[in-house]
Amino acid sequence: MDDVTYGWFDARVVTGVHPASLQPATDRDAIAAHLDRFELSGALVSAMASWLHDPIGGNAEASAIAHGLADRGVLACWTAIPATPGELDSLTALVDRAVSEGVAAFRIHPASHGFSPSLLDELYAGLQANRLPLCIDAAEITWPALTAIATRYPELPIVISNLGYRKLRELWAALDGHTNIYVDLVDFAGHQGVEWLAANNLADRLVFATGFGLRDPGESVVRLAWSGLDDATVRLVGSDTASRLFTGGHS
Repeated sequence: MDDVTYGWFDARVVTGVHPASLQPATDRDAIAAHLDRFELSGALVSAMASWLHDPIGGNAEASAIAHGLADRGVLACWTAIPATPGELDSLTALVDRAVSEGVAAFRIHPASHGFSPSLLDELYAGLQANRLPLCIDAAEITWPALTAIATRYPELPIVISNLGYRKLRELWAALDGHTNIYVDLVDFAGHQGVEWLAANNLADRLVFATGFGLRDPGESVVRLAWSGLDDATVRLVGSDTASRLFTGGHS
C-alpha cells in the first residue's frame, strides 16, 4: 500500500483530541507517523479546538504543527467566524495575517458555530484575492448556500468534505454548475463515487483526504488506491490537484 500512496497529499488532518474519542490526541508526532505510514508528501492541518472550543485560538495550534513539520510538506488551515467584539476584529486582517504566516486554506463551521454563511463575504473576497481555498464539511452548510458562494466568488476554490452517503445527485449539480467546487475523499461514501466522477471527466475536482484525527485514514486510502483508476488519474486525485489548490497563495 505504501508504494501506491507514495507522494499523496492529505488535504484533511485534524490536530487535537475529540472529547468523545477513545483515541489519543493527534499531535505532531502522530501526524509525522501518519505521513511516514503512507509515505505522504504533506498534509493540510486544522485544529480540533477551532471547531469545538476556540474558533480563532485553535489556529495557532494548527500553525504550530505546520511550522514543526514544514519540512514534511505540512500546511496550516485556519478557521474563520464572523467578526464580533472581543473575538475577532476583522476578517480582512485575519486573511492578511494568514497570508503572512503561510497559511494554505481556511475552514468554516457555520452550523456548529451558529452563524449564517452570508455573514462572511469579507472572508470570501479576501480568500479569492489571495488564492486561498475555502474548506467546509457538507453538514455545515446547505447546498443553496454553498452554490450561492461559488457563484458570487467564481475564482474561490471551495472544497466540500464529509459528504457521506446518497449525496451524489446534489454534488453533481454543484460540480456541474460551478468549476470552483471540489470534493475531498473524507467519508466519500457513495458507491463507486470516485470512479463515477472520473468517468464523467471530473477527476480533477477530487482531492485525496483522510480526516486523520477524526476517522480511520485507511478508509480514504482504500477508496482511491483500489478504485481501478489509471495511474495518472490516481496521481491527479492523490496529489496534483492539492498541489495546485494549496500552494497557489505561496507561488
